[in-house]
Amino acid sequence: MKPIKLLIFDLDGTLADTIDGITEGLNRVMAAEGYPLHTRESVLGFVNYGVRQYIEEAVPAEVRGDYDTVTRLMGEYNKHYADTYTMTAAFEGITDLLDSLKDRCLLAMNSNKQDKFVKVLGKQLFPEGLFIAAEGFRDDRPAKPDPGMAYAIMEIASQKLGETLTPDQCVYIGDSDIDFYTAQNAGMRCVSVSWGYRPYKFLRALGDQPVARTQEELVAILKDMGI
Repeated sequence: MKPIKLLIFDLDGTLADTIDGITEGLNRVMAAEGYPLHTRESVLGFVNYGVRQYIEEAVPAEVRGDYDTVTRLMGEYNKHYADTYTMTAAFEGITDLLDSLKDRCLLAMNSNKQDKFVKVLGKQLFPEGLFIAAEGFRDDRPAKPDPGMAYAIMEIASQKLGETLTPDQCVYIGDSDIDFYTAQNAGMRCVSVSWGYRPYKFLRALGDQPVARTQEELVAILKDMGI
């Protein structure tokens, strides 16, 4: 088996707790429209799937499927989230974890969060130069679980290393079914983590990928993979 050269991390629920900022931004939109507000717990049920589906799930049933209304509300959410995204913190110990891995292989970040916020949070939450790439959703490319963003990151890593990486030299690490299916679609190895927004049993039921309950377990799993 080829050696691991690249670790791609999801952001929301894997590296950082972003739910408070997401919930506050969403509820500002809901309040302005006169729609029911959401709790942190309810938002956990439909986060991770991209902004359009997120808004579709959040609005009342009679509004779902109204493309123009949902598009407008996406724009309003983006405006509010530009204020509330700062209600985000890296999980305790994550920066030390990443620092312990960066000399073993390249690190990158990939999220369905809007690309501009992924890049800003990458700079605000983590040391400069820790990630070779921080890629989020843009209108000109599909969201996860499409593997396009993962392949783009793999190409960046190949250029940096001066060699052509293959998917089996990459590990995709995330906390959701979307991350699991992204890894599958990209042909990359997958490790799920259960300290985020999906519980252990849910992740365990997805497939035969290893599931780490703690950061220490994640390090042990990655060492077993040969990093």
